[in-house]
Amino acid sequence: MTALLAAFVLGFHRPDPPVVGDRIAPFTLVTREGRPFDWKPKRATVICFCAFWCDTWKDQLPRIREAQEALTGSPVDFLTISVDGRWSERGKQAAVGVDLSDQGNRWCSLIGVDRVPYTLLVDKEGVVRWASYGVLRSLDLVGAARQALAGKAAGGAVYLTFDDFPAPKGNDELLDVLRARQVPATFFCVCSRLDAYADAVRRAVAEGHRLEIHAWIHDEPYTDLAKCQEALRRFGGDGTLFRPHGSEFILDSKTMARLSFPVVDPYDFQRPGKDELIRRISGTVRPGAVIQLHAGVQETVAALPDIIAKLRQRGFIFESLEKPSG
Repeated sequence: MTALLAAFVLGFHRPDPPVVGDRIAPFTLVTREGRPFDWKPKRATVICFCAFWCDTWKDQLPRIREAQEALTGSPVDFLTISVDGRWSERGKQAAVGVDLSDQGNRWCSLIGVDRVPYTLLVDKEGVVRWASYGVLRSLDLVGAARQALAGKAAGGAVYLTFDDFPAPKGNDELLDVLRARQVPATFFCVCSRLDAYADAVRRAVAEGHRLEIHAWIHDEPYTDLAKCQEALRRFGGDGTLFRPHGSEFILDSKTMARLSFPVVDPYDFQRPGKDELIRRISGTVRPGAVIQLHAGVQETVAALPDIIAKLRQRGFIFESLEKPSG
């Protein structure tokens, strides 16, 4: 559930919520009993933001506790912060670590937390290493904590992919962003459009991007892969990969075996807005992930520079998808 906290902060501009790579400055809050509590970077810290009038915390906090138990003996602190200073009786019983109140939502507004549950993992330098909106998986938090404690950056390769290419508009703008930042991408093509937007398709190939199969005509019940491959070969593609429309899974077009890439799908086709796209992607990508985006979405083009910068800050490199082996 999204917590609409704007009512607490009318009258000034809210910054974006913290994401991976941001730094959390020292802060002072009060415990729910009213005692001052000072935090500064010195140990890894899990910060869970909750509002106890929002039932989502009932699912979230037990998972935070599971992570705390799995990390017993590790130098990781846990804070549960009530974003408006209110606590329910069940919330008091379920809270993990030090229970803090942000009376009037002042500090949360200052750092841009505008939704709950929102969970941060901050390393001993104060840098956000993991961020999650919504009910998390305890294993994801434990893995991120162990990685941070080992001093490892996320690192590894990630893959930018775009469905629905070439789009009726916006192809050159998308290619401009990728070229300016020297990022290769993989385009899953609506192959009946290739001739109509031949200049953009040729440019994509010339600039090092891969062309793969999405459909012949979007939303068709059956895709003629051979027909798509024939069309792609005329532009330098070969169609060894196939991502059907409406699916996040990538298939070997020869064997129809599903490839085992983890997928990050931010639903950019729903136009959630630039800032929301950045949040959905930058804090959830892990090594080897395929980021599933769509050509022709202006918000995606606008968000790409920040997404690329944030992922590079985490130590990721961008590659185009390779042909399946065998």
